Amino acid sequence: MSDTVACLYEGLNKDPIALAAIEGDRSLTYQQLVTQSEALALALRDALPAGVPVALCAQNTLEHLQSFLAILLGGFIWVPINPKNGQPLNRHLLDSVQPALILTDSTSVKSLPDHNFTQWLLDDSQDNLTLRIKPYLNQSFTPTTPNADDVMGIKFTGGTTGTPKGVIQTHANVNAVIDHLQTLYQFQQDDRNLAIAPLTHGGSHYILPILAAGGCHLLMPTPDVNAITQALKHQRASISFMPPTLIYKLLDETDINAEDCPHLRHITYSAAPMPPERIQQFHQRLGTKLSTLYGQTEAPMTITAMAPEDLAQPHLIASVGKACAQSEISILDENLNPLPHNQVGQIAVRGAIVTPAYFNAPHQTREAFHDDWLLTGDLGELNEEGYLFLKGRAKEMIISGGFNVYPAEVENIIAQHPAISECVVVGIADDYWGERVEAAICTHPGQAIDNEELLQAVKTQLGSVKTPKQLHHFATLPRNPVGKVVRRDILELIERRV
Repeated sequence: MSDTVACLYEGLNKDPIALAAIEGDRSLTYQQLVTQSEALALALRDALPAGVPVALCAQNTLEHLQSFLAILLGGFIWVPINPKNGQPLNRHLLDSVQPALILTDSTSVKSLPDHNFTQWLLDDSQDNLTLRIKPYLNQSFTPTTPNADDVMGIKFTGGTTGTPKGVIQTHANVNAVIDHLQTLYQFQQDDRNLAIAPLTHGGSHYILPILAAGGCHLLMPTPDVNAITQALKHQRASISFMPPTLIYKLLDETDINAEDCPHLRHITYSAAPMPPERIQQFHQRLGTKLSTLYGQTEAPMTITAMAPEDLAQPHLIASVGKACAQSEISILDENLNPLPHNQVGQIAVRGAIVTPAYFNAPHQTREAFHDDWLLTGDLGELNEEGYLFLKGRAKEMIISGGFNVYPAEVENIIAQHPAISECVVVGIADDYWGERVEAAICTHPGQAIDNEELLQAVKTQLGSVKTPKQLHHFATLPRNPVGKVVRRDILELIERRV
């Protein structure tokens, strides 16, 4: 079993002067990363009570990496906040967890509400990380030694109602993920992880196992297809975790091929499905180097994994792999009874990666579990070999560009417009986004709206990912005999218009 806190020191012991992280023209060796992370951990210990939540809202930068490690080494609870969220959403998240401090940067602070929470700005000229840690550099430091069941982080997801929920992730949960990732990737000292996906999300799980192996993180604050291409060609990037949309950009907007990136071992897609024809296109261009993972915040990253050589097999190209070593899968019918192979039902998982609970939400925790099985809300089937095939979602969640979008959350914002009488947000199958967010709306008689004005209002509140790509005007919405809106009928109506 891995040890979260020990990972950084394992890399240090392999080679203190090796590069641990690179961001643009800046870099840190293992010795520098350890020294500066420990100093920040001491600064946090001086400023805060032991073990309190500390929020981290930042781009993929060296400061973000150091802050994450300092929270971990200092024994605090990590609360990642997505800087791509709108201010109202982030206000709700911060209010619910009440962090003792927010670590942020000059770009990400714009996504945070004006609030009473104390903030440390990591890259401001007057109050930056270098000045903050200077008094603590090279002081004696003892990292926290956590118990397996101690809370490492509280990560936010959403529910079918659209209300975000804080998911508790313990050190035992994260240790299991590290072991699963090491089994899939066999991380090596010469590996370079191209960190494109936000470190506030699934990308964070690569930080510790790469450091334990003595590898290097290539941090990219803004996903840019040209910069990604250069990293693959010239910076020896060997591993990268990407949403399918970025992989499509690589394939569609560049001429990159296998000969251009001889160090590449894995590009891993997750967070959204990838059509088989796109997987085949990847294989033709970049070879058998595409892998996939399936997980969710409540069971992070590694419910299942699929190695590149397996994904290259035609009969497995639509699969998301087999259960990882410390995960067990069952497919359940509507009565939560196990189903045999090759029958579609709700995916349930149990094992070391599964959260013990939602944060301050005992009722939601009870609803999420059946006996000791976590009900994922996803639909799938297992074949005789144990490979899982996703078939959709029992919940109404939309996955667009690798991000979760909950319809009710978007509907609540649209419904605030005085001209709107009713709206329903749906996900439309899309080869590029996985699903694109669109909305069916009805207006009050005699009233009209400016589509662009309404969409801009949603973007301001929730961010661009959750903003509908298109609004569809209807006089009425289809309903069933008891008066409930029928979403599948709305989907059919929209698809006829496309």
